[in-house]
Amino acid sequence: MTSSVNSSSNPYAVLNGSSSSSGTSSTTSTNANNDTSAKGIQDRFLKLLVTQLQAQDPMNPMDNSQITSQMAQISQVSGMQTLNTSMQSLVQSQAANQSMMAATMIGKQALVPGNALNLSSGSSVQGAVNLSGAATDYTVSIKDANGTVVDTLTVKSPSNGLNTFDWDGKDANGNQLPSGKYTFSAQATSASTTAVTATPYANQAVTAVSWASGTPQLIMKDGTSVGLANVAQLS
Repeated sequence: MTSSVNSSSNPYAVLNGSSSSSGTSSTTSTNANNDTSAKGIQDRFLKLLVTQLQAQDPMNPMDNSQITSQMAQISQVSGMQTLNTSMQSLVQSQAANQSMMAATMIGKQALVPGNALNLSSGSSVQGAVNLSGAATDYTVSIKDANGTVVDTLTVKSPSNGLNTFDWDGKDANGNQLPSGKYTFSAQATSASTTAVTATPYANQAVTAVSWASGTPQLIMKDGTSVGLANVAQLS
């Protein structure tokens, strides 16, 4: 004798979609069960809780503390998912603000990590040195494309942090040097026994902005890219 089981006799049928006789209803129920949103999870939890209450043994009912614990857990899951959604929106908004800020920097001069000095004949060029501590002075050695030192500058009583300097584009004998790319290095004299690191910064024009890496990158005149966080000064 073949026996048939009526799906309506299964109190959990509403959770797995077997209680529906139509294909459309079954598909809808399946989609609801696959919903991983906070609301979808909460709906399934409440259905399961109601089903458990309906199917519980009247002589051995479910403990109230268990129900309270389950409700607290589902509230935590829902809250965490809502917080995650809010954080994603905040990150997207911050990225948009950074993009707008980066776009307004095009055409401006920025001090960024580097040792390049782009000299135009008849004009001076600015560079900077970032000092890690107190120094009595620092010396800048300017080199041509061949690496030959063409001029030396000494800055007295610099401050901690970023210090700018101007080079007039002339060599040590006062002769005007041709336009082109020069580089520099810096060395600080410590005011104490602690060594002071002198980090060079180049003054370059911002020519474009790139989003290729997912975050705004400033494209400098020499073709290098720099993140917004690395800009020490803008003028």
